Amino acid sequence: MSLYGFTGPQDSKLLKTMSSSLAHRGATQATANLGGHFVEEGPNVSIAWSGTLRPHPGSLLQCYQDHGIAFVRHLNGEFVIAVQDGESLYVARDAAGARTCCYGHHGDRWHIAAEPKGIWQLPGFSRRIRPAAVAQYFTYSFIPGNGTMLEDIWELPAGHYVHLKSGKSSDLRCWFDKASPPSFLETTPNDAPQRFRNLLQHEVSLRLSETDQPVVFLSGGLDSSVVTAEVARQSRRRVKTFAIHFGRRYSNELQFARQVAERFGTDHEEVEISPKRAVARMREMVWRLDDPIGDPVTAPNFELASHAAAQGATHVFNGEGGDPLFGGPKNLPMLLGHWYGGLGHSKQSREQRYLESYRRGYEELPHLLTPDFQAHYSDVDLHAPLTPFFDSAGPFLHKLLAINTQLKGAHLILPKVERMLVASGVIPLSPMFTGDMIRLAFSSPPNTKLRHGIEKWLMKEAYRELLPPEIIARPKSGMRVPVHFWFKGPLRRYARSLLSRKALRQSGIFNPDRVQQWLKYDIEQPNGRYGLRLWMLLTFELWRRIVVENEPV
Repeated sequence: MSLYGFTGPQDSKLLKTMSSSLAHRGATQATANLGGHFVEEGPNVSIAWSGTLRPHPGSLLQCYQDHGIAFVRHLNGEFVIAVQDGESLYVARDAAGARTCCYGHHGDRWHIAAEPKGIWQLPGFSRRIRPAAVAQYFTYSFIPGNGTMLEDIWELPAGHYVHLKSGKSSDLRCWFDKASPPSFLETTPNDAPQRFRNLLQHEVSLRLSETDQPVVFLSGGLDSSVVTAEVARQSRRRVKTFAIHFGRRYSNELQFARQVAERFGTDHEEVEISPKRAVARMREMVWRLDDPIGDPVTAPNFELASHAAAQGATHVFNGEGGDPLFGGPKNLPMLLGHWYGGLGHSKQSREQRYLESYRRGYEELPHLLTPDFQAHYSDVDLHAPLTPFFDSAGPFLHKLLAINTQLKGAHLILPKVERMLVASGVIPLSPMFTGDMIRLAFSSPPNTKLRHGIEKWLMKEAYRELLPPEIIARPKSGMRVPVHFWFKGPLRRYARSLLSRKALRQSGIFNPDRVQQWLKYDIEQPNGRYGLRLWMLLTFELWRRIVVENEPV
């Protein structure tokens, strides 16, 4: 699942270097300046791409010659595509962001790569940390927008293409229109549950043909249960399901996953994820992520993919997309503020309230980062990714869903899942997080997502008759990785060693006294969220040592 290339004169040595940096993503084909899992080469134009197109349109070269780069508007699937046309290089990313691509300027060339390491590993690349990205990371737990943690590398946003030209000129444009409803759905907009079910049936059927053994990661929540129901309904073979837990002493959703597995007769397995195993492979996990993502769910994604691959899985269905697209939890605090005037009157109060309600590290930045480091960014860097969404027209709930889809979905959820599964040679299948699903979500009225306090109403109505009633009725729980307890026990020594005062002083980014308070769970604030924040800090520090300090993985 790789893609790489560059502008300028042909250079076989450079092409080989970039290919080697991304070799862990699988074998590739190559043209003069491009490499990917699939390549088409014409007299004056070359195209490289990776991912899956559904259905495959035939010759992409012909599509490009007929429509120019606008041909990507006619494509569906999970993909990144690069087109070399003379001195111009176009790169396009799929509508949802299921596949990733970065671009960067180094020397006198533009370079593109499926992961940042395809660029920062180039000889002579500076690997300078972008201070605003550090503040954004601890605010969001990922880096929103098209910036990355390093200067001179950008991530292509979902549903966009970039035109890279000679010199340092570039032109970034959006090609995907989320307001356009899926054209093939025949039911009326008022029949949202049936529209959802029809589309999910379609998306699942397209993906079932890719794997002999259907496999689903089944958490026991609504989203993965809905996908399991549809996969089992359509599959001619018995479905394999995996559920995870972290030991019997911690809360879990196993009973709900079992109910769904029993309802659909799946071959069900419960997999325990231990902190010892997570620590042993944490450096590799961070290296695979490349740009740091501070979500503790990354670890179970990584370990479960490894376990599934050992059982022979090559493709795995998941329930990603239900929450960001169809009115999942975490929208209510902002909605209440919007309805009852609690967002304030200043323009930035919306952004500030959102980041406070997101409950990552926004309020901790003045205490966590050193004064010298804080001088290199401002609140504008933290608020700016949200402002275009709040300033847009449309229902307030849809503004929140757009943030969840275009920022969190495309820069955290889907890249995390893709890189953690590809690390074990497994391809993720996310039938609820596609371009047409996005169109359906934003063409359906807000009260189909949140109705009388019921979240994801249309999903529940669509599958009420198929799923156990407990799955429909229960509130959202989520996969709660017990990092709060891990950092008091099995991760305590590892964290203290990696986040020592000496190491933190050398980096010059973090206030060692505040980090020590985190490690001791000693902050005079309610809901300190020590485990989550320590996980974010640990992930970042490992990334910094591997990428900037060039420590071995």
